[in-house]
Amino acid sequence: METLWSDPAAWQALLGGWRFNFTAELLRYGLVATAMWVLLHVLLKRRLAGRVIDGWPSAGDLRREIGYSIGTLFVFGALGMAVFALVITGHAEIYREPARHGWAWYVLSLPAMLLWHDAYFYWTHRLLHRPWWLRHVHGVHHRSRQPSPFAAYAFHPVEALINGLVTPLALLVVPLHWHVLVAFSLHQIVRNAHGHAAVEIMPRGFVRHAVWGRFTTTTHHHLHHETARGNYGLWFTWWDRWCGTERSDYLARFDATTGAARAP
Repeated sequence: METLWSDPAAWQALLGGWRFNFTAELLRYGLVATAMWVLLHVLLKRRLAGRVIDGWPSAGDLRREIGYSIGTLFVFGALGMAVFALVITGHAEIYREPARHGWAWYVLSLPAMLLWHDAYFYWTHRLLHRPWWLRHVHGVHHRSRQPSPFAAYAFHPVEALINGLVTPLALLVVPLHWHVLVAFSLHQIVRNAHGHAAVEIMPRGFVRHAVWGRFTTTTHHHLHHETARGNYGLWFTWWDRWCGTERSDYLARFDATTGAARAP
């Protein structure tokens, strides 16, 4: 480790890792959030007017969300540099050959990461809703009462750090193939932007289905933004159901929103 910190070439490599991770995150965030906003808030805005959950975000909301998200990308870039340091010092492994740790792990590691992320987010999210944390940190995200897809990364830097630790912590325990990390990152930003879209696009009855009802919807997270209470889950609804934190009006609000949709 001492060699790493004292070697100028190593520092150049680490800075290169930061630039790569920052650029990759910027492209993912920018392309996905913009595409979802253009599709749902511009091209299909009139057609989806009946599916707006509470209201469209304002121009001020968009500016604030993008500004905070750029700050989050700097934090994520620094965490990417930390991951690179862990890899080159042998404390973490990102591998390239799918069979290196067995095909079973190659296939199952992405679902395992999603389950880990969902649990990690639920409990850190509950922590961020403690009064001090909500007032000084998480409140930044909750300034968006009618969020847009650009709110996906609109965090206070401390919250960005907490959220960004999910992958480094996993890598300290298990090796991950780079395909899995790319798929995990893409899933994360697509569903995160969708969760902040302010308009419900899932079909009526989705939340009451025995299987699909276990997945969160835009309505699920939007109701959380309305009052900053309940619906703390990320990808799945089961933690909220197990812990009694699912909003009592969730199913009814989803039904009302999807039932009011205009016919094509």
